[in-house]
Amino acid sequence: MKLFYTLATTYTFALCSALSALPQGIEHIQTLDGIQEYRLSDNGLRVLLMPNPGLPVATVMVTYKVGARNEVAGTTGATHILEHMMFKGTDRFNSSDGSDYSSEMERIGARSNATTYFDRTNYYATLPSEYVAHTIELEADRMRNLRIREEDLASEMTVVRNEYERGENNPVSTLIKEIYSAAFVAHPYTHPTIGWRSDIESTSPEKLRAFYNAFYWPENAVLTVIGGFDTDATLNAVQQFYGAVPKAPHTIPEVETIEPKQLGPRRLIIERSGQVGVVMTAFKAPAGAHEDWAALALIEQIVGADKTGRLYRALEDQGKASSTFTYAPQLRDPSLFTLGAYLTAEATHEETEAIILNEIKKLIGGGVTADELARAKSVIQANTVYGRDGPYAIANQINEAIAMGDWTNYVNLPKAIQNVTAEEIKRVAAKYFVRNHSTTGWFVPQQSSTVAQLTHSSHGPHYFRDPAVFGPSHNAPETNAHASASQAPLVDFSSHMQRASIAGIEIIAIDMPIQDVVSFVGSFAAGETLSPVDAPTLAGLTALMLDKGTKRNDRFAIAERLDTLGAGIGFSASAHSLGFSGQFLREDAGAVMGLLAEQLREPAFDPEVLETLKSRQGAGLLQAIDNPDYRANAQVARLLYPQGHPNYSDKIDVLIEDLKATTIADIAQFHADHYGPKSMRLVFAGDIDFEQLTAAVEFAFEGWSGGVDYPTELPAQLKNNQQSKRIYIADKTSVAVRYAQNTGIQRTDDDYIPFMLGNYILGGSFNSRLMQAVRKQQGLTYSIRSGHSGDILTPGNWSLSASFSPALLDQGLAATEAIFTEWYEQGINPTEVQKAIDTLSGAYLVGLSTTESVAGQVHSFVQRGFDPEYIDKYPQHLRAVTAEQVNRTIRQHLKPQQHTLVVAGSLDTPQEAEPAGIQKQQDIAIRLDTPDAGWSIEIDKVYRTSESLVVIAQLQHSGDSAAAVISTVSDSVSIPSTDQALTMRYYILGKTWDWGVAPDYTFIDSMDAFGTALDQAELIHKK
Repeated sequence: MKLFYTLATTYTFALCSALSALPQGIEHIQTLDGIQEYRLSDNGLRVLLMPNPGLPVATVMVTYKVGARNEVAGTTGATHILEHMMFKGTDRFNSSDGSDYSSEMERIGARSNATTYFDRTNYYATLPSEYVAHTIELEADRMRNLRIREEDLASEMTVVRNEYERGENNPVSTLIKEIYSAAFVAHPYTHPTIGWRSDIESTSPEKLRAFYNAFYWPENAVLTVIGGFDTDATLNAVQQFYGAVPKAPHTIPEVETIEPKQLGPRRLIIERSGQVGVVMTAFKAPAGAHEDWAALALIEQIVGADKTGRLYRALEDQGKASSTFTYAPQLRDPSLFTLGAYLTAEATHEETEAIILNEIKKLIGGGVTADELARAKSVIQANTVYGRDGPYAIANQINEAIAMGDWTNYVNLPKAIQNVTAEEIKRVAAKYFVRNHSTTGWFVPQQSSTVAQLTHSSHGPHYFRDPAVFGPSHNAPETNAHASASQAPLVDFSSHMQRASIAGIEIIAIDMPIQDVVSFVGSFAAGETLSPVDAPTLAGLTALMLDKGTKRNDRFAIAERLDTLGAGIGFSASAHSLGFSGQFLREDAGAVMGLLAEQLREPAFDPEVLETLKSRQGAGLLQAIDNPDYRANAQVARLLYPQGHPNYSDKIDVLIEDLKATTIADIAQFHADHYGPKSMRLVFAGDIDFEQLTAAVEFAFEGWSGGVDYPTELPAQLKNNQQSKRIYIADKTSVAVRYAQNTGIQRTDDDYIPFMLGNYILGGSFNSRLMQAVRKQQGLTYSIRSGHSGDILTPGNWSLSASFSPALLDQGLAATEAIFTEWYEQGINPTEVQKAIDTLSGAYLVGLSTTESVAGQVHSFVQRGFDPEYIDKYPQHLRAVTAEQVNRTIRQHLKPQQHTLVVAGSLDTPQEAEPAGIQKQQDIAIRLDTPDAGWSIEIDKVYRTSESLVVIAQLQHSGDSAAAVISTVSDSVSIPSTDQALTMRYYILGKTWDWGVAPDYTFIDSMDAFGTALDQAELIHKK
């Protein structure tokens, strides 16, 4: 029996029933691959329904056929700003009584958002099925009844500016924007989706109202509903709520501009602060619905695929790029097919561009092999199946097909791809990859003296809510006003769960109503915690080497085999575990488990491949230098945790040095010491054949031994104290802010859920107190949130994250601290707690709508120490929490006067005065080359005299035999800083060798060397 309940009727019967009883005014257009298309005869609204009665959730999405493409100079960004304004309410549903769209969606636990792109704007929510009709009512109401008020626009404009500035923080995102601007001289694709800054700042309610009245009409929209819902009831709701909306009194404006033929190649260079260069070359591509896209989609896979793509082989595998990519959106009108690479230190812009163009030349001249073409088709065919794992995934793909002009492209393009020949690939490549139709852009980093990260953000849609925070993994405050906690939806995975112990591995499998698809998540103890303190990159490098070939097959043979199966396997090292995950088609369980076991058990560990990998990882670490968010998070980790703790974050220069020093022998030894089934678990979810799965695991892993248990003795958290750190990073338009402190709470503690609930009300959702006050009311930021992390196997920490314009930083900090203080001192009331419980219960169900999310959730619970059945018990524990428990745990585990504050970005002045009550900190570091890896160094004491800071460090040797390879040891501490400029003097005890020059350090035999010089000095740090 499938999850939740067995299908009671066949699809054919349901369809016939629906068609025989259509509401008046709705006509059936066609049914294609299970998708039913309808039209409202009075106003032209198109409706797409794809029911799956086995699912307890559904996605409701409205796609408006208007985007940046419909804007002109002077109004760019209007579509995106209007997208924000659509959440400001109508006369009927608005924030005055908490009935606005956002509040309603959060009450029912929906995952909702909106995005703007070149050709469309879409609004969507994935929600418990019983709320489909109510969501349709809300969407129909705001289609024509939106309030566009001056006060609402004023508060949202700062949010949009902050979103714009966050994008400008990334030089690569800026590079893509400039490439589009240079490639198109007449067509509106020359404008960025978010708009040009001057146009954004000159937006008015009148301009937005005119834009709204021009495009937001039923005949310019498509309503899509996918998942578990009643077809008859949904069609009745569509007729009831959308049937009353009139059609436009005018013709919807069309874009008539045709981009003139490009007569020669175009080039541009961006020079900004940064560490890593980038090269991109873009070619003009046809309209998204053009028949040549079947071949272009295959070219994108053949050229751009990870591990098997031609760019990967030519650049990444040769150590000349840290990553490569293709970016080829199918748009309504002709657009761009972009190829790009992030450079390593060993590569030049000229060389990288030449390699990219040479790969295009080889594609045009030599075509593709039969194996390449077959693998690419297999990948796309499997991705088509995986793309039906969850209602949102389907609705989102249909949304993009609607945007390009024909929703049936969602169904027909995958079929057309399977019919493409090698000859067509050559023809299409020669037709579009033409030098005279290209635009090439370089990002040339201008390294600043400050250690300043570059994020790989794509030039994609702009979201109303930050998808990194309120995206697929987010469990959104507050269920329908008429619902109660006792009515919150229950989940039942336990009755569809099977368990076994196979070859020493814990196996858990959950059957779900999805055809053919199986997702898996697994782990064992081989995470970064087990790396030596002086080799922090070792566990991560070992994990990264797993897919670089085995003793039986090289890295390309493994990747090609997975592509042929249409499967995927990924590896990563987290703080505690080696993690692995992937998807496969049900019939391929044996083959995929065999490949997983082969990579885990017998990796090749090729020294040449390691050197290439180290080059790429080094480039990635350099990218991390320029990202304010990364820098702020890493600094918080160093202020809250000691070195050796799983949540500690080493400095980038330490990681780079260790990366250089790590050898293949180190990796092989780490693998031998830690890899094995002893603590291994595997969780599967999807279309399960349990006997087949267990047989596949047993055959693949039989005879494997070894492994370790998770460490139980780890360093304790540091004590909380008021401290702050300001990190100046050049050329950033948005500042990252972090407040944090340790709580002592672990996920399995009784206090965790009450604390989580209180924090959720503070900053865990779009309608949280922080978002309501700092974003919605004051318009100071695009995103502000709070949460608890680092609590898997150790006590964790609370943190609050925000971004502000440098000019609004002080105002943002003051607003944030005011909201926190009110929340902490006055507490929360029972109504807030009840609403949060209702919301989280619904959101929890919504979050379990895909095989990947179910496997990941069960694995997460088991890893934290719960039984797998806890996936069903969690909502029950949630509903038992009271307001008294919440307020008690907040005050027990947080102390406002003990905040750690970190600010990173282009501050107005690098050294601003700190907020009152926060004490500045100064970092002191010491580094030294030693004869072998057995040495370590610790800063023992720091004294302050009237003229200097005296730093005393102690060298020690473990006594164990170690390879006679020169190694770098280091240590750092934070001390209270002073406005007085003091000379730094370093003294080191315990040096036993006589080579190496260290002019800044004085080596002494004992403390007697100081005599009485330190008698009057102030001891400000002691180990």
